[in-house]
Amino acid sequence: FYLQLLRYKQMQRRTLGPVSSSSLNARNSMGRSSMGPPSKGPQRMSMAAGPRQSMARQQSLGKKSMGAGRMSTMGGGGGGGSRQDPRPVSDKAFMNASIRVLLNFLMSNGYDSSISPKILARPSSKDFNNIVTFLFRMIDPNFNDGTLKFEDEVAAAFKALGYPFNISKTSLYAVGSPHTWPGLLAAITWLIELLTYDQEASAPQDEEDEAVDPDSLATVSDKAFFAYLADAYTAFLSGDDDKYQALEEDLIDKFESANVTVEQEAERIAVENDEIVGTMEELAQTSNSLPDLEKRQADLASDLDKFHQLITQLNEHKAALEKKVSARSAELDGNEQTLASIQSRVASLKSAVGAQDLSAEDVRRMQGERARVEDGLERALAAKQQHNKDLWDAECELNKIVEELDAAAAVFNAKATELQMIPETAKNSGGHRFTVSIDKSAASEEEQSAMLGGVDIKGSVRPAIAQLKETVTGQMNGAKQELLNLLDQEEHAEECLKEAVSKATSLANKARRAEEQYLKEKEQLDQAIAELVAETEEAETKITQLRDPMALETAISRNQARLNSLAQLRQSKAEAADARREAVHNEILKALNMCADHKDYIQMQLGDLKAYGLAQMSAVAGSDCTPQPAPRDALQNPETSGGEG
Repeated sequence: FYLQLLRYKQMQRRTLGPVSSSSLNARNSMGRSSMGPPSKGPQRMSMAAGPRQSMARQQSLGKKSMGAGRMSTMGGGGGGGSRQDPRPVSDKAFMNASIRVLLNFLMSNGYDSSISPKILARPSSKDFNNIVTFLFRMIDPNFNDGTLKFEDEVAAAFKALGYPFNISKTSLYAVGSPHTWPGLLAAITWLIELLTYDQEASAPQDEEDEAVDPDSLATVSDKAFFAYLADAYTAFLSGDDDKYQALEEDLIDKFESANVTVEQEAERIAVENDEIVGTMEELAQTSNSLPDLEKRQADLASDLDKFHQLITQLNEHKAALEKKVSARSAELDGNEQTLASIQSRVASLKSAVGAQDLSAEDVRRMQGERARVEDGLERALAAKQQHNKDLWDAECELNKIVEELDAAAAVFNAKATELQMIPETAKNSGGHRFTVSIDKSAASEEEQSAMLGGVDIKGSVRPAIAQLKETVTGQMNGAKQELLNLLDQEEHAEECLKEAVSKATSLANKARRAEEQYLKEKEQLDQAIAELVAETEEAETKITQLRDPMALETAISRNQARLNSLAQLRQSKAEAADARREAVHNEILKALNMCADHKDYIQMQLGDLKAYGLAQMSAVAGSDCTPQPAPRDALQNPETSGGEG
């Protein structure tokens, strides 16, 4: 895009007459002689006359190939040839998006004519002329100056910029029609993208900020290289070797400064890395004291809990003292009122005495009475002090006793909870309340149960505990008796098992003896048959020797009869041995099955008995008042429930 804009900006019209689109796009117009300044020396003239002209032709000819290589960004190749636009130019959403892009670009770049989405939906020829002229004049200020026909100049400009699709002059005469406006709108959108890129590419770069930031150093280097490439290519096209050398030296300076920045950043990172390693070593050394700190934290937490408990106790003591202070204050108020009444009476008596005439005898009598009254007052004050001291000692003793009662009540409640007597819904409570709570304010009452929270120790707690003790004792005795019975049954079952094993052993021995007898008889029978076979062979030998038909027939019949009898004997012996062996085998299997069944039964009964015994022991240990019945099968005779084994 940038090179195309550069070439288009360097194109200058050399005539004021009408120029055709073919002459506008001629290769001579894109040569080096029209784009750059004249050469500065003889060497430049020889290069421009020779090699540079061929390079200019190659450059002008290579425009299409460059455009073709940019199809991924521009949508197609050079200006020649008609091809299908892959963009959905007729799609309504695409057109609306293109209209918004065009509207935003015109408004942000100072378009001075009236514009709105409604106008851009179906613009008139005048609106299209104004918009295209405004856009192309951002590239060429002399665009649409009247030297060329507008339609020819627009088509030639798009073609010169490398627009990959053909714009017919016919469509430029009817820009607002539904079949021509989408394509023209797409071309204008492409032109806006070109202009936007040109603005971004020509915007000044803050090289100092870019060079300082190490994170964006690669991006800055790429930008610097591309800027160098664009400027160097321009200098190359214009034949300015001095500028080309200056650009190359400037690029080298930028890369060297970037290398310095990278080295500084590497040194800074190395220093930070050393600091981090040092910090990690310090933390590793600090972690060795972590168990001591954790232990100290646990101790401090325990002390904190103790302090909280102490604060709670002190608050309770403070509340009790405040209650006492309020009582003493009320008593003091009463005493002050009594003293005020006495003082008023004394004053009235003094006034009465002062008003009456007294004799010397009356004065002596009154002095003696005053001395007696003062003596009695001193004795009363001493008695009051002693009484207050005794009251304080008694109150301290009462507090001590109340604390001991609280501890005893806590122990009692814990034991009662273990015995399932607390709360009222517990198993052994019987619907009674046995929870003891000490009420210090009820210490002066005659009933002991008032101070214990309404619990009568002698009348209800002790009888209940005694009854529970009797129940538990009975259960323990019953459980012990049942345990003894179960142990006897277990011993009897073991004896039965031993007898069954003994029977099975005897049956196995019997089967072994029968098998031995069978093998012995079979061996004897086989020996007899072998003898018979030997005799038969001997008889056949004799027959062969004698060659007597009659004697041969007689011997054969005799030997055949003997052979038949021996075969019958062998068959009978074998059948009898098989029958005995089958009977012994069946008897052994029956005995083994009976032993296995009896063993399974005994194991099941033993498991039930052990479970029952453990349950009874747990019930006795937990003071369970409801006795558990023994398993029904455990109380049966193993011989009757387990079979004849």
